[in-house]
Amino acid sequence: MVLAIVIFASTSIGIVPENEEDILETEQIFGTVTLSTRTAMNSLGLDENTNLGAIATIDLVVTSVISEGCKTCENIPSGLQIEGFVEIKNIRNQMGGLGRIEGTLSITYLKENIDNDFISKEWFEIDWNASGGTESDTFTQFTIIHDPPKWELENRYDAGFVITDESKESRTGPWLLAKSLLDKSINVQGCFPDSFSCEKSLNPDINLTSVKKVVTSSTSPIIITHPNELIQINDLESSIKLPSLTNNLRELFEIKNETNNHNIWCNEYEGDILAVKSWDVGVSNNNIIAPMSLWLGILNLPSSTFIQTSGTWSEIDFDNSGCASLSDNKQNMRLGIIIK
Repeated sequence: MVLAIVIFASTSIGIVPENEEDILETEQIFGTVTLSTRTAMNSLGLDENTNLGAIATIDLVVTSVISEGCKTCENIPSGLQIEGFVEIKNIRNQMGGLGRIEGTLSITYLKENIDNDFISKEWFEIDWNASGGTESDTFTQFTIIHDPPKWELENRYDAGFVITDESKESRTGPWLLAKSLLDKSINVQGCFPDSFSCEKSLNPDINLTSVKKVVTSSTSPIIITHPNELIQINDLESSIKLPSLTNNLRELFEIKNETNNHNIWCNEYEGDILAVKSWDVGVSNNNIIAPMSLWLGILNLPSSTFIQTSGTWSEIDFDNSGCASLSDNKQNMRLGIIIK
């Protein structure tokens, strides 16, 4: 998930006016990502038996899209689809052998705008398919409902960065640097969270180039099928077993007492239910979730935060998938997650 957000953020310097006539948008992303942390390794299915330091070579195409088939939308969702080839080399196990994995990565981001500057819903899908079997394949879908709609500020100043005419660099947290190139492309370098000996080194964890193209009058977005619609699953009883597929996301919230008030949304029943749990959720002074906020901020990603709400956090594990939901005190879904 972290790797996908980094790649997606590399597009979101986004549409940049070069002059009054030319508008640029991202066309391609290529470069390398050194998987220097356990989280980065796990994101591509490399488990604890593999050593840190595998290198992912990325070559991805970026396309503007709109979706059709959303049953709960007032306006047509629009966004980006990023697809292409990823090769992971220098995979070492405890015996010292070298290995490699090839696969395709697809990242889709959509948002529904209300008026021009407000977002009512967002969808974010990450689909990783490795060659040689399905053991390392992963799929994650986020559905976020902003109530009230979220105000989208463009070109806002962020005190977390030092900004010049040619670059943007983080002040705190993981080191990040975005530089403009002569052809109006962008080179992005940086470090994963908790990555040691990376800052401003000759070999940063992340070195990606975002290539731009001129948008013309004939440029139009591609139509894609809208992501899975979520349905509420009713008549559930708490299990003794604790759900495990979404437990890392659970840690983002201020979990309180366990409750039998299950408010879970998923796309469909995915087989036998293995575990179900729900908890009351409170809100403290720091009630904003902003994962990878520096990466998202350095490249002006349109929507990078989610405002927590008091309510209920629910999780369910099926045979080969899981779902989690955050609902408010009126039992309306605010955040829905599918993991396969």
